[in-house]
Amino acid sequence: MSGVVVEVGQSVTSFKPGDLVIGFAHGLCSQNLDNCAFQTYVLVKANAAAIMPASMDFIKGASLPTAVGTATMCLADVFGLSILGWTSVSNQAPSVSAALLVWGGASAGVGAMTIQLARMAGLTVFATASKHQHSRLISLGATEVVDYHSPTVVDKLIVAAERAGKNIVYAVDAISTEETLTAVMDTLRRSSKPDTQSIISHTTPWPTNVARPDDIAARQVRGDDLWGRREDLCAWLYGEALPKWLQDGSIIPSPIKTIEGGIEGIQNGLNELRKGVSGEKLVVRI
Repeated sequence: MSGVVVEVGQSVTSFKPGDLVIGFAHGLCSQNLDNCAFQTYVLVKANAAAIMPASMDFIKGASLPTAVGTATMCLADVFGLSILGWTSVSNQAPSVSAALLVWGGASAGVGAMTIQLARMAGLTVFATASKHQHSRLISLGATEVVDYHSPTVVDKLIVAAERAGKNIVYAVDAISTEETLTAVMDTLRRSSKPDTQSIISHTTPWPTNVARPDDIAARQVRGDDLWGRREDLCAWLYGEALPKWLQDGSIIPSPIKTIEGGIEGIQNGLNELRKGVSGEKLVVRI
C-alpha cells in the first residue's frame, strides 16, 4: 500500500503525521483486518514501512513493497547471500562463478525486482520471458533473456551461461508450475558443478505431481516471513535500504495498470488477473 501517515504509535520515532509512505500491509499474515490494504485507513508496522520520495506517485509506490520484499527474501533468506548492504554471520557472498536464473523475469513484479537486486549484488542473471519483454529485462540487469516459449529454452540457457563463463547455481521460479519447475531443475542440473549445492526458490507451494529433487534444495519464498521470522531483515529493508534505493533510482517499478473505481473496482482487478496479466502490476486506487 501507499498513503499519508495520519497517526503513529507512542514508541514510533521514524515517522510522523503527514509523511508519504509505502508499506507492507499484510493482513493475511497477522489475521487482523486492520492490516489489510484495501481500505481507507490501514494499520502498518513501523518496521514494514518506508518513506516514499515526494517525486514518486502513490500508484507506483503501492506496486513496490511486496515485490521488493519477496525478492529480498529470495536472495538473503532462501539463498543465504550477504548482499545489498545486508550483513549477517549466517550469510555469505556469492561465488564469482555463480549465476542466477529468474524464470518468469517479467511476472508480477517479483521476477523483475529480483533481477534488479541481484544486479546490485553483482550476480550474473539469466532470465526467461516473452520476447517483447527481453529489452526491458536486459535494461534492468539481466545478462541474457531467453523466450520461454522456445522448445529449446533450457539448451539456450546453458549456452548463455557457458558463454559467460558462469554456472547457474541459484534459481527463482516466479511461475512455479509443473512445467516451469521441471525446466528449472533441468537447467540447474546441466549448468551447476557436481560438488555445488543448487537452490530453487519457488513462489507457490510445490506441485503435488512433481517429485521433490534429492540433489537440489527447494524452498518456497514467503514475503509474509518478513513480518515475523525475519523481522531483522524487514527493519533493514524498509527502514534503510528501500528509501535509499528509491532516492538514488537504484530500482525501477514494473509497468503499472491502474484499476479505478475504489473498493468497488477490486473485482474488476481480479477479472483482469483471471484473463492473464503479463509484465505489469495492477494497482487499485482507493
